[in-house]
Amino acid sequence: MKLQRVIIAAAVLLLIATGIVSAQNLLTNNPHAQRARQLRQQSEAAFNEGEFQRSIELAQESEQESRLAREWADRMAWAYRANGARNRANERLTAVRRVDAATNYPEEYNNAVAFFEEGQRLFTEERYEPSFNAFRNVLTALEGVRAVAGPAVTPTGVLPRYYTVRRIPERRDSFWRIAEYDFVYGDPWQWRRLYEVNRHMLQDPDNPDLIQPGMVFEIPSIRGERREGVWQPPR
Repeated sequence: MKLQRVIIAAAVLLLIATGIVSAQNLLTNNPHAQRARQLRQQSEAAFNEGEFQRSIELAQESEQESRLAREWADRMAWAYRANGARNRANERLTAVRRVDAATNYPEEYNNAVAFFEEGQRLFTEERYEPSFNAFRNVLTALEGVRAVAGPAVTPTGVLPRYYTVRRIPERRDSFWRIAEYDFVYGDPWQWRRLYEVNRHMLQDPDNPDLIQPGMVFEIPSIRGERREGVWQPPR
């Protein structure tokens, strides 16, 4: 009986020690790490009170929480990487839109947009590692697209295909107000057409109000009108 208690005690100490080592490398706000520490403390208290079986059970639960904490930390690291890759992919898409890549490099551009939309979907589903890879594929797809300095100007007599969101203090740009411009649709009620085509460019695709200056939105044709280049404000 005494030998059995010694073996149990040794097993408890091993589990507790493992939990301590694991917790040191986890994020401080990790809910599983916090739970693991609580269970470890309870296990130590039970051990000191001679409740060895209870101590083992608590130590095992602590180790399980530590494993979940490591998985959680790894998932959050991939979320951080995926978000960074998304920002870089979005910046690259914005740059090539300024040279009307959809017209000049249609295959590369369409592939890049498809990868970006896939990345957004995977990110929303919290599948961060494949999301990261999809956003990286955006950059790969656009490697051969040359984003020259300066925007592509709309040819005379042709409606613009792209609009760059502006910072207008007295009249903040929105999908509603952009759709209202004569060179877009001249009808604010067409805002949803703009939103649906460009929602994949938004940080939060489900919130059409969160648009930022510098974003380049595509203006889809609705009456077969020819559109090309990026609209430039009159000087």
